[in-house]
Amino acid sequence: MVEFIPRLQQMSMFVEACAKAQNRDRKNLFKSFLALTDDEVNTLLFNGLVSLESPLHHIFSILQQIETQRVEQFIRETLADLKCSYASGKKLSIELYPMDENDRFGREQLGGVSAWTSWEGDTIHFVVYPSKDTIHTLKSTVVHEYHHHYRISALNNGHSNVTLLEKIIREGLAEHFVAEILGTDFHGPWVGALTEEDARMYWTTLYSKHAQAYGDKTDLFVFGGGSSGVPFWAGYSMGYYLVKWYRQLHPDASVMALTAQNSEEFIPCPSDV
Repeated sequence: MVEFIPRLQQMSMFVEACAKAQNRDRKNLFKSFLALTDDEVNTLLFNGLVSLESPLHHIFSILQQIETQRVEQFIRETLADLKCSYASGKKLSIELYPMDENDRFGREQLGGVSAWTSWEGDTIHFVVYPSKDTIHTLKSTVVHEYHHHYRISALNNGHSNVTLLEKIIREGLAEHFVAEILGTDFHGPWVGALTEEDARMYWTTLYSKHAQAYGDKTDLFVFGGGSSGVPFWAGYSMGYYLVKWYRQLHPDASVMALTAQNSEEFIPCPSDV
């Protein structure tokens, strides 16, 4: 079962309430209408949610554009096709929000779609900039995130305390799933963050040594970038290559068969890297 939480309708109510009470604290009003915690709102803003301090007509315009571009309907239809062929047997909730047009990273680097699946695997969040150019990215993102839901459901490991290895294998498998469903043209930009030669070097010198690490300290190796010395999105690309190398040795194994496989099984032998 897929349930859409009515976030867009709630945001419209939020805009109307702001218009009637212009001096209210918008963030607290937003939290009230959407029943969100402060941390949840901060996460949304970090991932590109339209600024709550934007002119109200601007927020309302973006909400209208999402409706005009049929973004929610597109997500519904894509998920319906996936659920038909790859049913997880678990409930899935969807939350859709508008992206700020000034979010250059979201629009330029992510193709207008920022998305993540909850650690429990039961909710996928989408922050979308509504444009015709977004649809290509949106389709691949829905497929990618649905695979996270499917894997977490299959392994029953819906919690945040998973290893670095599990985190990057999830990302790698999701991109192999995207390629199987839609083709390699739909790969996310993170797949190419490392060359295959780079991936071999980083696995041997870095990732293999931290594969069993837990918690927030693994974020450095998943996302990279900044002053870390690790290339941006390196963990996503590393996971893609680990799955690729495994599939080269097991060509008959389908992506969905591998989805329920323990992440440790993807650790390559030194001679295979």
